[in-house]
Amino acid sequence: MQNAEPFPVAVGGEIGQLLHLLVHRPGDEVVRMTQHELEHLLFDDILAPAETLREHGLLTEILERSGATVHDFVPLLERALTRSPAEAKHELLRAVCELGGALDLYDMLASWPPARLARALVAGIDWSEVDEPKVTLRRMRQRLEGATRALAPVPNLMFMRDPCFAVGGRIIVGRMATEARAREPRLVSFALSHSGVVSAPELAFLPTGLAHSPPYQRLEGGDVLVLSPRQLLIGCSQRTSAQTIERLAEEALFPLFPELERLYAVLMPEARTVMHLDTVLTQLDERLFLGYAPLCTEAEAMPLARLTRDRGVVALRGASVLDVLKDELGADTALVPCGGSERLHQEREQWTDGANAIALAPGHVMLYARNVHTIAALVEHGFTEVAVHLVQPEEQRAELVRTAMTAPRAVISCPSGELSRARGGARCLTMPLARA
Repeated sequence: MQNAEPFPVAVGGEIGQLLHLLVHRPGDEVVRMTQHELEHLLFDDILAPAETLREHGLLTEILERSGATVHDFVPLLERALTRSPAEAKHELLRAVCELGGALDLYDMLASWPPARLARALVAGIDWSEVDEPKVTLRRMRQRLEGATRALAPVPNLMFMRDPCFAVGGRIIVGRMATEARAREPRLVSFALSHSGVVSAPELAFLPTGLAHSPPYQRLEGGDVLVLSPRQLLIGCSQRTSAQTIERLAEEALFPLFPELERLYAVLMPEARTVMHLDTVLTQLDERLFLGYAPLCTEAEAMPLARLTRDRGVVALRGASVLDVLKDELGADTALVPCGGSERLHQEREQWTDGANAIALAPGHVMLYARNVHTIAALVEHGFTEVAVHLVQPEEQRAELVRTAMTAPRAVISCPSGELSRARGGARCLTMPLARA
């Protein structure tokens, strides 16, 4: 849904009532994945496109029924391509072609209408779609190798949390850790800047140059938890580098956010199983979190450092993530263990995004239904489970979401047979733009 009235970006925390958010409904970019590209494209398996779209559609429906306005990315990008100044469009296409090693496509792309161009920038382009392709060394090489793609797709874009993320009233532009996702921050920041849906968007920490960022310049939104305007947690992970966290703090966060007092860096294992901080920790309510207990409750399982405006970096010896949360938010701050109390279920459900919940409002969250032990642990903490399925009539689904949102605390569970195989939960799939 696109809102006619522009709204300001406003994300001062993780749990305020969701007002506006950005998602990307998976499309042809998923269809164009093959098993031969899984490692490069960061997937563990190819997805069933129709079922993936149905599951994502239900997730989007739940978000809308909870009271949020959901903005779909490709229509937003199309609108931005229609409205943007010629120079801004030129810069975007130049960057996309440069990053994709496809400068020979620039003139053709510049001539395409916005609707076709928006789809192509996400889904990629096959050589069969290129009219009379120029004879280039790239084209000759690809013919030798049997390659069919003139421009690669970006199937990870459905994980809208990562390319850009909102802090306060600004959009922080990410630096993707992998070449396969390098295009995404360009597309998302362009769409937010020129669509007119967001009022006066202020972009921060913009990348320089057209080349993909080197390994030490990495920053992805899944690693950033906004506890309040005063406190942030950032995962130093497989996808976000230590050097970039310090640069982000010095160049953007402390100068641009006068209320910000402390930033905590969480030194995570550099492993795909825990690629972002939100794969092991998300916030559910004012002083309640959901997390992978072996990493979040054990002292120095993930060492922490505190960054402040004037004192630089201070290592926090002997502390756990939960210890820091208690210090910041209150001694009664608690962590619901993803997977429940048994280590076997904790490990299994952390892998299937059991710690990756999205708060629709304080104490009202959405989670994949397959994480049954995590949901049982939430029920023990006073949450009502409301199970929403595709087989239910639309009216019944609407009533279930209304029931959930009026309960004191609720977890809305939704099917995820395909989505969970892509290694990203409800938080990964959403980019909040405004919370109450």
